[in-house]
Amino acid sequence: MIIAIGTTREPKINGIKEGIKETPYLSNIFNEIFFITEKISSDISDMPLSIEETMKGAKNRANNLQKKGIKADYYIGIEGGTSDFLGKKYIFGIVFVLNNDGEGHFGFSPMMEVPKLIENELYIKGKELGDIMGDLSGSLNIRSKNGSMGAWSDNMFTRKDEFSIAFKAAIAPFYNKYYQL
Repeated sequence: MIIAIGTTREPKINGIKEGIKETPYLSNIFNEIFFITEKISSDISDMPLSIEETMKGAKNRANNLQKKGIKADYYIGIEGGTSDFLGKKYIFGIVFVLNNDGEGHFGFSPMMEVPKLIENELYIKGKELGDIMGDLSGSLNIRSKNGSMGAWSDNMFTRKDEFSIAFKAAIAPFYNKYYQL
């Protein structure tokens, strides 16, 4: 089996691999899976500020992998974003899994509330979350480590966790019997 992942960021890749290891549909063939990882465009802004834009970015990444001519059984697009719900801002991760027949499904991570100072920088000043967190933490590339969720949860919930959960939610419809009814 070949799985193409539309990123080169290790926490996201490791999240997908962890999700596969914890998925009854694929865990038994994990060692037989060949992974292709490639930086690919989302065709959206660098900092999606709505759930719809984040979904579009994840789907675009998977589709762009396939359009590029990469041959795979599954194409995985990954996107992190923020959105407003009931007057509060949240961050979350979305995974879109596309098979080579054109069937695709979304999976979502749990959400975490955005701290007020960071909310102002994101929504009022229009900065990208990675840049804000870099300024505050001194880490030049927090998104390639445990991410903002890791920083805000004292690493109880990391970027890898975020995308592992989202992957498991996205892959289930391809295999679970209730989606075939």
